[in-house]
Amino acid sequence: MPHHGDPEDVFKTAITQDRARIDAAIERLSGEAPKPERFLLALAGAWGRPVPCRAPIGRPLPPVAPTERGVKSAARWVHASNPHVQRAALAALERAGVAARPVLSTVADALTSKEPLVRLAAARVLTRAAPCPEQAPALRRALSDEVFTVRWLAVEALARSGDDHPLAPVLAASRPRLDARFAEYRLEDWLRAVAALGRDASALLPEISELLDRISSLSRSDASWHPSRFTIEQLVRELRATQGDP
Repeated sequence: MPHHGDPEDVFKTAITQDRARIDAAIERLSGEAPKPERFLLALAGAWGRPVPCRAPIGRPLPPVAPTERGVKSAARWVHASNPHVQRAALAALERAGVAARPVLSTVADALTSKEPLVRLAAARVLTRAAPCPEQAPALRRALSDEVFTVRWLAVEALARSGDDHPLAPVLAASRPRLDARFAEYRLEDWLRAVAALGRDASALLPEISELLDRISSLSRSDASWHPSRFTIEQLVRELRATQGDP
């Protein structure tokens, strides 16, 4: 029998309290919550764990599995008038992953938002949740979005859904221009979209080789570019091997 103060007992109590807190957040989001952003961020954090927490035992709480009710409650706020609330709702749905598929039509509608960060958040949800053919028209329209990262995410989502739209030209036309203002983490979005094309990505070898030359130069003075350089070197090898296949 666990005694008072048993770390395992404390941990189980923390889990029970956490699940009750998330259930309460979903209940509030199902109605007219006065401050929905707070509850939406609670869902995003719970669905996206493990992360460090300050529990007495010093262990991260396990992720809370997204429920259908929770996903639908979050989706209610995707088209809120406040863009911060919209982004919080989309952040929660991104963490829900494939569990968000029942509400992807609502998410796809957000790709037409006038707010670039809302469109970006919606594209991330669709990419992670593996969209259905019903969302393909919205994603195809996003291929011409003024925000390059939205284009890249739309390419990745369409590629993963098996869409037959020509996607390599979109990535060729919007390839990253590496300079002092370009963060290496943004390059990863483009590279994930390239990788999602599979064999079709071989059409992008000239652009990828050009990027490799540029990154090799940058990495000589900035070590933060080393991981991207290794990723691209491996990608180039794989694509060249694919070209050599009969």
